[in-house]
Amino acid sequence: QASPPTAGGGGQQQQAPSPPQKVDTSPGSASEALLASTDRKDVNPNVIQGLVKIMMDGTPDKRRKATIAMCNLCCESARNRAAAHAADVVRVLVGMMREANEDEHLRRLATACICNLSADPPLKDSIAASGAIQYLSGLLDPLEQSVDATAATAHAAATLWSLCVDMEHIKPLVAQEATLIALLKQLKSPESFVRGQACGCVGEVCIGIKEIKGQLSRLGAIPSLISLLDEPEHATQRLAASALCNLLANHDANKRLARECGLLEAFAKLLKSTGDEAVQSAAAGGLYNLVSSADRARLEQLGVIQLLRKVPISKHINVRLGIREPKHKIG
Repeated sequence: QASPPTAGGGGQQQQAPSPPQKVDTSPGSASEALLASTDRKDVNPNVIQGLVKIMMDGTPDKRRKATIAMCNLCCESARNRAAAHAADVVRVLVGMMREANEDEHLRRLATACICNLSADPPLKDSIAASGAIQYLSGLLDPLEQSVDATAATAHAAATLWSLCVDMEHIKPLVAQEATLIALLKQLKSPESFVRGQACGCVGEVCIGIKEIKGQLSRLGAIPSLISLLDEPEHATQRLAASALCNLLANHDANKRLARECGLLEAFAKLLKSTGDEAVQSAAAGGLYNLVSSADRARLEQLGVIQLLRKVPISKHINVRLGIREPKHKIG
């Protein structure tokens, strides 16, 4: 489900995409092995420490199994994540991500694991300080395509997205030009999950930072995101609409460009055609951010004003359009 939108400054609606879901890396044929347990319950910190040691010094097969086990243990347990943090697992995982030419599958597993760890603020700071952002950014545009490379790209985008949630000081570290270019390239990925994670990261990294909104616009984010509003998957539609909503909030230049690209009509089409409440809310929030009183006639022509009034995020559209509320006589 989408997180509730928060009000941006100046009466703008700021869509907050939901954080990436935790990655569950299936152990496959190794499911019977203790190291590849799918158990997600809280465990003794000594177990976590033992897994970290195997991740560092074990045979290649045991390193993979230990990383899968760590990924699963950190999926839903804040206690396990804290124990992994104390055991210096971030440093170990960053080392695994550096092993690009040695073991692509291990790198994929390490990226999935670090994605699961990125949910908690103390770990977000440790991941950012570790140099992981550089390696995660590199995974966004792999030199060769493979199942492992595609999965690592999705995990990397999800991790960068998660790192940015409620962490204003991390967003500029993520918003390096090469990283943003790679994210925007993945908006055209043939894999819908990759496109969705890239949308989420684009929508999150720009919240509250005007300079990043302008940078993304200059790099072509707006037309790329508009094209995703016609996606068949509701999740991708919602994330693209949310990203556009955030890019428009309190940014007049982006609003002008969005109009030129036909976003008003695209949002209206999505609002009228979708049966998904989360998509409808994202489209309504984007329209609310985009329009002014000068758009009243166009919105009436498109037949969306009544819909906007019914969606909670845009229920005050009359004020935005300068429509006076009817006065009711008393008595």
